[in-house]
Amino acid sequence: MVERFNQTLERYLAKVVEKRQRDWDRDIQPFLLSYRSNVHESTSVTPAFANFGRELRLPADLITGIPHDAPRSITDYANDLRNKMNDIYEHVRQSGQQTSERMKIRYDRKMNNKGFDEGSLMWFNNPVRSKGKSPKLTNGTDRTGLWQGSMT
Repeated sequence: MVERFNQTLERYLAKVVEKRQRDWDRDIQPFLLSYRSNVHESTSVTPAFANFGRELRLPADLITGIPHDAPRSITDYANDLRNKMNDIYEHVRQSGQQTSERMKIRYDRKMNNKGFDEGSLMWFNNPVRSKGKSPKLTNGTDRTGLWQGSMT
């Protein structure tokens, strides 16, 4: 899961900092806010909701307002939060299992057991690195260098 998140962060940074790679660290906080406040397909809840039991308060909440909860005692709040977190955990766990099963079905459907025959033509990606630019922070549009060869 960490590697998947790192790939998502790299793709975002590659789109945002292509021209000014020395300032990449300034773009991480807005990305994290967006990432944590959007519903994820695999869990069907936001990461903030899954971790904290409530949604993040975003700048738009200053304009539209936020719902006010009825005043409660600390014990009632703690009990409600515990129950809510247990429900969220169970929901995320079930959603994760369903997503995992769907991914396995898709993978098995596209799996190619045939492989390559000796002498088959193939494409080899040989990216050209731009001087002074990090390969991880480029979006791939200027990385060319395909080579056609055979397996012999």
